[in-house]
Amino acid sequence: MAHKKAIVIATAEGPFLGVVNGGGGEARRLGLEGKGPVRAVIHDHKEAGRLYAATLLAGVWRSDDGGATWFEINNGILYRHGFCIVQHPMTGELYYGSEPASVFKSNDYGMSWHLCQGLQRLSGRDDWTFPNPPHVAHVRGLGLCAADPLVIFGAVEEGWVVRSTDGGETWANCKQGAHFDGHTVTVMPDDPSVVIETAGRGAYRSDDGGDSFIEANDGLEHSYLAHLAVHPGRPQVLFTAGASVPPPGWRRPEGPGCGFYRSDDQGRSWSRRTNGLPDAIAMAAPRAVASDPADPDGFYFGLSDGTVWATSDSGETFFQAFGGLPDVFGIQVAPDASAMAV
Repeated sequence: MAHKKAIVIATAEGPFLGVVNGGGGEARRLGLEGKGPVRAVIHDHKEAGRLYAATLLAGVWRSDDGGATWFEINNGILYRHGFCIVQHPMTGELYYGSEPASVFKSNDYGMSWHLCQGLQRLSGRDDWTFPNPPHVAHVRGLGLCAADPLVIFGAVEEGWVVRSTDGGETWANCKQGAHFDGHTVTVMPDDPSVVIETAGRGAYRSDDGGDSFIEANDGLEHSYLAHLAVHPGRPQVLFTAGASVPPPGWRRPEGPGCGFYRSDDQGRSWSRRTNGLPDAIAMAAPRAVASDPADPDGFYFGLSDGTVWATSDSGETFFQAFGGLPDVFGIQVAPDASAMAV
């Protein structure tokens, strides 16, 4: 990894800014207290100091000064129970996923939003649910196609995968072979016909743009999966992480179980990576996985015990980058550390 990295970490108690200097680093709060857990923070595709945060209680917030100050951007957002936010790298269009399971779109960097009403009218959405009362599903993850801004995927917890091919106007529920407990969905940058869902029972791979999926769990010993991260220079190389059991079992005496995994064949098979990881890591569950666009062999893994682990050699070895944080939900590497509120 580069000598100095700024890492934005979304946690159960708001966003943190971590600075890595060639090894372990320190992290400090970036505000947004009282807004509930922050499920995701992303950087703007052009403005290095601009951040967008999806909060669990207060919708979407934006910072234009690297996280020093924040302001609310919920004009048009009906549901402020937020789970994810993504931005298209070419157009700058923003998409926000919420509970109840909905997607909102912004064409003006979050200053106004409109509901993608086609998703609300989707036939069969009455089958969507969530295990905990009041059993309301949410859009836990969103995935965009870099080559085609009109293609949008969503992972519904719980309700399989949804897809739009017209910029969010109309949607289809992609059920064939996909898992009901959807966590994230990722379009491969080198081949948009390849789409991978991470879910509560492993990984599922589509070779036909989401029309159908097949299990892709060869080598996975931990099936309750977090995010998928793609190697920026070698898109056949993927990383994910998983727990042995879903959240109700995380308090068992032996812990949730935890495994970090790499695939060298774009999700067809996986190998567990352990070098540098302590046995005690099994007491935490993986929540977040992220790549470093500026350092292709750098990847970060956030856990429920408030630790962030990193590799600078594509998973050959690991080190603890941060500790002592609240439960980690999301990670993103800042494109320009000098633009952050360090």
